Amino acid sequence: MNLQPLKIPAGWSVEWNLLTDTDPTEDTIHEFTGSSLLLINSPTRLKSIDVSWRPEGDINGAYLLQVIYLLPKFNSKTNTIEYEGVWEAPELEFSTQNRLELVDKLNHLLFYLKPYTDTRILLQPGVVDEPNEAIRQELLANNLTEEVVKKIMASNHKKLQELLLDHEAVSYAVVEKLSQEGATKGVKNKAKQLLNSKQFRNQKPETSSEFEKAKLISNITNRMEAVLAELQQLKPEKEFTLKTYESNGYWSFHWKSTKLWKTEHYLKEWFTVSLDGSIDAFSLSGSHSIKDIFEQLEDRHFLYKEKTIETLHKMINTIEKQTKEAVLKAIDQQFDPSF
Repeated sequence: MNLQPLKIPAGWSVEWNLLTDTDPTEDTIHEFTGSSLLLINSPTRLKSIDVSWRPEGDINGAYLLQVIYLLPKFNSKTNTIEYEGVWEAPELEFSTQNRLELVDKLNHLLFYLKPYTDTRILLQPGVVDEPNEAIRQELLANNLTEEVVKKIMASNHKKLQELLLDHEAVSYAVVEKLSQEGATKGVKNKAKQLLNSKQFRNQKPETSSEFEKAKLISNITNRMEAVLAELQQLKPEKEFTLKTYESNGYWSFHWKSTKLWKTEHYLKEWFTVSLDGSIDAFSLSGSHSIKDIFEQLEDRHFLYKEKTIETLHKMINTIEKQTKEAVLKAIDQQFDPSF
């Protein structure tokens, strides 16, 4: 049994090699067992190449080549950097029954695979900054919500603020604030450059009416958070949460529903407070929504039309009270399955 010759450049290390120059036959198929035939790692590229035969020991199987990302992990016991493979998400998969075709693919990849960039937020090589990395993951999972923006601004973290500036949905107000209060001089300069870019240079700073609208939205957020705290205290079993999207004038209460409607699956329920309009003509509404597997309904509980910001400010106590009462009413509301 002879090992398959390969062209392996500097920077790659062979972890194990059971890949022979033998083609699979009834007499040699016993050589094509085990979880892996070949594993080659490159710490500089942060990539690994694995070759196996799938299904193991099956004459009708095929070679499976996978390119795996490697993540550095610091081992405090040995004071060394180790590497963990991200096996659940291969960068590339290639399958063939032809050994020479496999060898050509391997030799090409060994020379031309581009390095992987570890985008995690680290305290030092191989040590993840857990709190700030959690914010980065939240940004990737939930897009640019008001909650994520607040966390990034409060983190005063250079990389997080740079990611915020790179996001396509970042607002003028956020960029302007980072140009003045960014975590580093580099962040401030990047924000200033963005303000002068084609994306933002034609946008004007907030007018006084926009500033008053921002104050109203902030006020509503504070009142909705107060409602959330009361609901959590009154009915903790409902596991209330509040999603806030200030840039869209949108606040949404969610809770654990135990209602059935037209199917045997529990409904999804939420209550939304929404602010729409501009200058001196605003509408504010509160609606209860339910979603079954096949249908969705919305029941409006209150609506204020053509109101000024000043009027809505004066109504804030009423809005808070009505929202709380409407959510409690929605929790107890039942639905006619024949509807």
